[in-house]
Amino acid sequence: MQRTMRSTWLTGFILLSSLLGCGKDDGGGSNADGKLGAANYVVLESGDLQRGSDKLSGSGAVAFIEPVGEIGAKKSYTLTFSLQDGGSLVLLAQGAKSLENSVGLKFSRAAGELKATLSAAGKNAEPKLLAGVDAASDSVTLTIDVHNDESPAHVLVWSGNDFAEEKALLNSEEDTPGQGSGTFWGLRLVKATVSSALIGDPKYVEEE
Repeated sequence: MQRTMRSTWLTGFILLSSLLGCGKDDGGGSNADGKLGAANYVVLESGDLQRGSDKLSGSGAVAFIEPVGEIGAKKSYTLTFSLQDGGSLVLLAQGAKSLENSVGLKFSRAAGELKATLSAAGKNAEPKLLAGVDAASDSVTLTIDVHNDESPAHVLVWSGNDFAEEKALLNSEEDTPGQGSGTFWGLRLVKATVSSALIGDPKYVEEE
């Protein structure tokens, strides 16, 4: 099993490295494994992942081809997803090409509860319950800011369209175990369905 997982990761890493080494004269994504919305991706862990133009479902991992810009970037990620009981979805932000050394944010479901666990530098923070989020619903939409220009990375999570700091369901402040050391992002699914994954400018801008 470990040999199979290692082989899958190696294959995904080689493929992603090859794609990133290509120019964009061919359209910038013609060699991708698939597309979720407008975002091209390669599969790092195939598992039992089911892939369509409008969703990813099952268990596996993908890395999006277009990088976020720079290691010290501040980005917002909006994810629409559902989880089976016991399932999870991990956002891996600011990682290297195969998503190692990322800032990780794992959403895990137990019955109707949704918990979030931050990770970085090989360490995990304590899980936090996202109060008011019904994990048993057909669809959950969360917006996540990852400010990797701070040490440790500052992560905020919202449900809804009010992105004030005090409205965040999770505000890591100093709780994130570290920073990401790359410019790529992706998702790891376990018994999950993702219908949308958008990246954009940060929702929260700290006052100087």
